Amino acid sequence: MEQEFIDVPERIDSQGFQTSADGLDALKEKFRLIFERSIDPSFLLEGDTFVDCNEAALELLRCPAREKLIGLCPLDISPERQPDGRPSKDGMREMIGAALCGGGLRFEWKNLTFDGREIFVDISLTSIPLKGRQILYAVSRSIPEAKSRDKTKEDKHFFPVIVEKAPFAMAAIDRNGNYIYANPRFKQLFGSDVSIIPRNDACLVETSKGEENCGQYRDWAFTIPGKESSKRVFKVTSVELPSGYLEVYQDNTANAELEEILRKKEEELMFQSTKFQEMMNGALEMLLNEKHADRNEIEAKMVSNVNKLVLPYIDELRQCRLDAPQTAYVDIIENNLKRILSPFLEKLGLRSVSLTLREIRVADLVKSGRTTKEISELLQMSGAAVNFHRNNIRKKLGITNRKVNLAAYLSSL
Repeated sequence: MEQEFIDVPERIDSQGFQTSADGLDALKEKFRLIFERSIDPSFLLEGDTFVDCNEAALELLRCPAREKLIGLCPLDISPERQPDGRPSKDGMREMIGAALCGGGLRFEWKNLTFDGREIFVDISLTSIPLKGRQILYAVSRSIPEAKSRDKTKEDKHFFPVIVEKAPFAMAAIDRNGNYIYANPRFKQLFGSDVSIIPRNDACLVETSKGEENCGQYRDWAFTIPGKESSKRVFKVTSVELPSGYLEVYQDNTANAELEEILRKKEEELMFQSTKFQEMMNGALEMLLNEKHADRNEIEAKMVSNVNKLVLPYIDELRQCRLDAPQTAYVDIIENNLKRILSPFLEKLGLRSVSLTLREIRVADLVKSGRTTKEISELLQMSGAAVNFHRNNIRKKLGITNRKVNLAAYLSSL
């Protein structure tokens, strides 16, 4: 595939001589030879697509023919993720963008060869303008495996340093519950006496199941005695490992104390709320009782007023010479008054004894302290008639032949 490598316009050379057209062709051919015969694997990319490469690039990638590589993207010869865990798609997009904007960039990368091997390479990208387009010139140099292994070793040494410097306690425990490692923070918190730390048998049983649960974690807590009868609370996160588990200890005393304070405050609020509710219920009940008493008093006064101020005149009307319609009207008035008074009489305890209207009038006057003579004069009936009604009232109230004052008894109803 014939690829025009770079556009070299006719110009004045460094010695001040104008370059001819033949000179330009010769110059392009020299650049082509340098590109083709370079021992460094070299690629040309337009955007994110390979448009040319040299023999060294084919040898690096174990590619059988240039046509197999042309048209592919760098991601086609890269694993899904790079060694640092970053997706290759995101990393390559960032590198190409930085090279196009900044003119050049150098970075390390992991590639896949055409026979499926993984190789580490050092890549330099250079942006070159070509006839209004931006071409990326890439040189990829293989990183020896020894160097990559050294880098992996450095990474492995990096994690123990983190564990040693961690501000929280960490310990590694085997399948039998024996401590095989503890970081400085662990020793600072618990010293060498690990017997004060209870074992969580549930975690140990889960760990013994094997590697299928590796990586799972569970939280639990324990307390140990502190100074002056206090106690310290620790939260433990156990992470299962193939050979045991890793435990991370955090001093949770402050949070536990705060939770205890909050719990007591909630209990106190619940007690105060219940007490306040009882007070409100008592006050409401008292108001309802007072309202009920006031209502009974009003109803009693209404009954008394009707008996005193209305019914006597109805009896007086009956004594007059009334014709049949007038007598009927008086009966209607009396019956309607009975209907109006009947709910009040029931509440006053008089309806249950079935007193007649005349007996009700006599009972009301007796209750108010009137004597038989006074009642006789008010109701215009004889004293014998008043006594007759008094006896009927006592009989209906169930106090006949008992030494009970009728006026006092009626007042108690």
